[in-house]
Amino acid sequence: MNFEQYLRNYKEVIDKEVEGWFYPKDIIITYGILKELQKPKGDVCEIGVAYGKSAIAISQFIGNNNFYLYDIFSESDKEKATSNITKFGNSNNLIWRLEDTTELKFDDIVFQNELRFLHIDGCHEHSAVLSDLMLFSSKMRDDGIIALDDFQDQEYPGVNSAAFQFSLSNINYKNWRVFAIGDNKAYMCQKKYAELYQKALIDYIQKAKEQYNVPFAMHLGLRELLDMNVLMCDSRTAWDPQVIKESLFDKPIIG
Repeated sequence: MNFEQYLRNYKEVIDKEVEGWFYPKDIIITYGILKELQKPKGDVCEIGVAYGKSAIAISQFIGNNNFYLYDIFSESDKEKATSNITKFGNSNNLIWRLEDTTELKFDDIVFQNELRFLHIDGCHEHSAVLSDLMLFSSKMRDDGIIALDDFQDQEYPGVNSAAFQFSLSNINYKNWRVFAIGDNKAYMCQKKYAELYQKALIDYIQKAKEQYNVPFAMHLGLRELLDMNVLMCDSRTAWDPQVIKESLFDKPIIG
């Protein structure tokens, strides 16, 4: 099925049969990152799987790369998640790690290839998110992307504070920054790739609106965050995409 059909199937079938949350706007962004913005070579990792709601979508977009899944649930819960991913996604290259990531050290984390994409959706407390960012960012491909779940969610303020502390810390020697914010996820890359990814994401979202008949608004905007501008992919007001591109490394025009 094409991606428009996939989105419809996700809403009509997967949303009803699998517990959890993975919102359509972030599915669209994740698909764009994995299928159009990035080079296809590199492993993928998710921290916090639950019943596999987001892993189902991610598994469909990664080709033949390894998909590492970290969680601390029971064997029966793992079997349920595996069953869901097998039924609705792609289970060919799943590698399970039933470990608490907050108890791991650098040498405990080993992948066959560097990570191109990391989805952090485990414990949402500040210390846990910060630990995941510090440990796993060092395993990323140079142009890799990290997705942070529940960014800006009032129930989980630690996600934001961990992202900002990590961004400004000395351990962040590769200069990771939030470059885009979706529905409830933030997307991070090394600062030197931010403009490239932002412009590519602007073009991709504009194309997606036309090709996928998206039944909701995905307004684009620009806001200052730390020492750069961040692309808002679910802005309250719609900015001209060309104006955004021209303003990426300027102070944003307040809309």
